[in-house]
Amino acid sequence: MSTRNQVGEQIAGAMQEVIAAAVLTNERIARSVGLNVVDFQTYGVLLRHGEPMTPGQVSQVTELPSSTTTRVLDRLEGKGMVERRPDPDDRRKVWVNPLPFEEEQVGAAYDEIVRQMSEVHTGFTVAELQTVLRYLHAMKHIR
Repeated sequence: MSTRNQVGEQIAGAMQEVIAAAVLTNERIARSVGLNVVDFQTYGVLLRHGEPMTPGQVSQVTELPSSTTTRVLDRLEGKGMVERRPDPDDRRKVWVNPLPFEEEQVGAAYDEIVRQMSEVHTGFTVAELQTVLRYLHAMKHIR
């Protein structure tokens, strides 16, 4: 029987492998549409947020320096993936809105990932998957 520490070490090792695979997969997908992975993931942050964000909010959520965030947003705007709009109530404030971006390669890559995940899910009960989901939600705040 394993101890909590032993299982924790096994989880840490498995997470390192999952993270490395995810980073490399996202790098490959980003390159396929002419972006670097930071720009591509920042676009994903904007999409998942569900409403416009200020550049400062983007910087805070991504933990990128504001100067880097500005350059990332410039590149995303240049590719037609975001637009900046001045705040109608405060002309000093700018809102960043993600725009629809549908590249066939991106959709196909993520569709394949979701398909493979669904196959993996069939080997687990709903209760087990709910435990995994609870764990992942707790882990996403670790930096």
